[in-house]
Amino acid sequence: MAFAIIRVTKIANREQAQSVAHHNYRTQETPNADPALRHLNQELINHEQRSYWDLAGERIAELQLPRQRKDAIRAVEILLTASEERFDRDPTTGRKTDIRNSLWVKDNLAFLQQRYGAENVIGCMLHQDESTPHLHAIVVPVTQEQRVHKGEKVGAKERLSARDLFSPAALRQLQTDYAEAMAPYGLKRGIERSTAIHQDVRRYYGAQKTSQQQLAQVVAPVVHTPLEIGKKAWYVDSGVHLQRELERLNQQAAHQLAEANAKLAELATIATANVLAQDRVRVLEKQLATSKQREQQTAAALQQKTQELTAKTEELGTLRERFHRLIVQTAQSEALAPNLVEWASKQQAYSQRRAEQVVVTVLQGPIKEVSEVDQALQEKGYVIHQTKEKSFFVREAKTAVQFPLDHLRPNGQPLQEQVLQAIERTREEQRQQERLQVARDPRSLKATITLVDAERAERIRLAFEDAGASVWQVRTLDDHRTSLSVAYRFEWEKLPKISAVLDKAHRSEGVAVEESYGDQSTRTGAVRTLLQDHQARGRERGLSM
Repeated sequence: MAFAIIRVTKIANREQAQSVAHHNYRTQETPNADPALRHLNQELINHEQRSYWDLAGERIAELQLPRQRKDAIRAVEILLTASEERFDRDPTTGRKTDIRNSLWVKDNLAFLQQRYGAENVIGCMLHQDESTPHLHAIVVPVTQEQRVHKGEKVGAKERLSARDLFSPAALRQLQTDYAEAMAPYGLKRGIERSTAIHQDVRRYYGAQKTSQQQLAQVVAPVVHTPLEIGKKAWYVDSGVHLQRELERLNQQAAHQLAEANAKLAELATIATANVLAQDRVRVLEKQLATSKQREQQTAAALQQKTQELTAKTEELGTLRERFHRLIVQTAQSEALAPNLVEWASKQQAYSQRRAEQVVVTVLQGPIKEVSEVDQALQEKGYVIHQTKEKSFFVREAKTAVQFPLDHLRPNGQPLQEQVLQAIERTREEQRQQERLQVARDPRSLKATITLVDAERAERIRLAFEDAGASVWQVRTLDDHRTSLSVAYRFEWEKLPKISAVLDKAHRSEGVAVEESYGDQSTRTGAVRTLLQDHQARGRERGLSM
């Protein structure tokens, strides 16, 4: 079971802040860090790597907080991590997987910013060059709660107080809240009110004092050595003699006191190690209980999966026997059972409906060639092949179901007819797009033809199309007249034919032609120019003869 780990250290002065910064930014040698992995570290907030003490001072000045004591805690370092087994390793290199920009890192930063205020989190460094990835965050301890004095709230509401924000009760709640925030990652809270100290050096020193002989030496009482007062020489003053003997007495007492204190310190170390060991035992017992519970759950799940596998194996054996019988019956040309014939018919009908749906989807979009239908069927696992009798069949590769191609009737209509209609529709849409492009071209010449007879309007439309003009819109007006919107580009080879159709429409009874003066002048002027050039070339040919 992996645990969520969060620890808090108060930063009391600039020197301590500089020491924290040197460690976080690796500006000094860090024995437990791998220099080859330093590029995996990442600063999430203080990218300029400014002084934590200065940043905290600027934040306090920005809030205009009341005057602070000289020994006030300006910043707090919070370490966030998890048990080592929580972090995955690269199977090829054996190193921890890079977690920069991971959701776990983002959620840790979000937890701090939501709890203490985003503006108060002035630094956050991710370390991945040590044995376990972890975050070092620097927080300015700003609280929004007033001080309570004799049951009443007094003083400013917004103030700097690491004592209140990180009191023992607040730290226990912080552990609980952090574990809840990290629960989606499979992390749990450690034992509440545990007296364990994180990686305390005394734990290792105390562990070495475990033999009975060593313990006997530690607990042995300090031997009292009495001090013998020297005799006073006749030539020494009594006061001087007394002063010398007092100094000797104090030195001996100090020596014995130091020896006693050293033994007490060793006993404290052993006691601390024992308490830590007891806490570790409780943690291991809890982990063992959890492991046993998981083992039972895994055993139950394995038993269920085994039963399911046994049932599937028996079912597979039955199907294999039926399959072998079908092969033999087919080889002997025996008739299939009615239920099998019915099942095969249903499979064929289902496969055919799927193929028809594929064709319907293709026909709904633009289609230029028949081969596009064949390609779409192949992508869905169908193959079209021709028999010796020149008949076309569709076969589904997965089920081996086969049926004649002409049995495909998408939308209930013959396949070939629908494909040709879709191709023609696509071509007409393309032609209409081309007509619209001509109509939208500001250099194009335009005209509008209006008449009553719809059949005659269709003949005029065809005449314009044959001449090279684009009839880009055909409308039926409120008075049941038909309106043709014509557009054409200035192309010398097409202008005479288009102009001839327009002139004929102008002369026709019951036909109204709307044409701007500029377009009409351009058209007629170009036709006259072409006619003059033609006559001139004719005269030149006559002279040459």
